[in-house]
Amino acid sequence: MRRLMPLFAFAVLLVVGSTACTHAPRYDEPGSNRHDYYYYPHAGVYFHLHSGQYYYRDGGSWVRVRALPQRIYLDHRARRTLVIADAEPYRSHKVHRERYRRLESFNLDRENDRAERDHNRRQHGEYRKRSERLKPQRY
Repeated sequence: MRRLMPLFAFAVLLVVGSTACTHAPRYDEPGSNRHDYYYYPHAGVYFHLHSGQYYYRDGGSWVRVRALPQRIYLDHRARRTLVIADAEPYRSHKVHRERYRRLESFNLDRENDRAERDHNRRQHGEYRKRSERLKPQRY
């Protein structure tokens, strides 16, 4: 029995590790009221994986755009994934900001911005492909 314990522990870690790293969408599927976003606390920006659009505060109001202005930069080290039941993620911005406040002062690197924007574009494309396969077929 003692010889089997390390093997059992390895099997458990293998299963847990492989399921924790999936990027498969859980929501934004037909008929779902849940939406997947990336949230960047340091910039106060949301990226909607399904639509490929960013939400950010410009002046006194929130705007939705396909491309962020150059003055806003993104860093993957501060990115958090949110799954929420609202198509307008900024409605809960106070809650999100409070929950991830420690990341607002994170030592960010502007050099990560282009790679992060490219990453988001690729994720959006892959996300859309997967959701197209999940749509019911009409005959």
